[in-house]
Amino acid sequence: MYGESHNMNSDDGDVVNKTQNVEAVLQYQFDFGLRPSIGYSYSKALDVAGYKDSDRLNYIEIGTWYYFNKNMNVYTAYQINLLDKSDYVLAHGQNTDDQLAVGIVYQF
Repeated sequence: MYGESHNMNSDDGDVVNKTQNVEAVLQYQFDFGLRPSIGYSYSKALDVAGYKDSDRLNYIEIGTWYYFNKNMNVYTAYQINLLDKSDYVLAHGQNTDDQLAVGIVYQF
């Protein structure tokens, strides 16, 4: 999926004149309840006052869900952050570390 926005995204009070975003996800649902997933997200800020064009997001996420039944599932996701520590990233306090998420969901 590709998206583009103009004068909408705010970074600490500074409006980004233009952003370009790309996201892609690949998943497969097995009959026995397992759903592996891999995804990619990228967002670039363009024409930012005081900075050259800079990456806002850039990561790969690998995860899996397991569905016990229609109401309950568990998941885990590992996000591999590909952001460089540029002046823009450091000035806006963006995280450049990898992240791990785990959880359990019950839907009523």
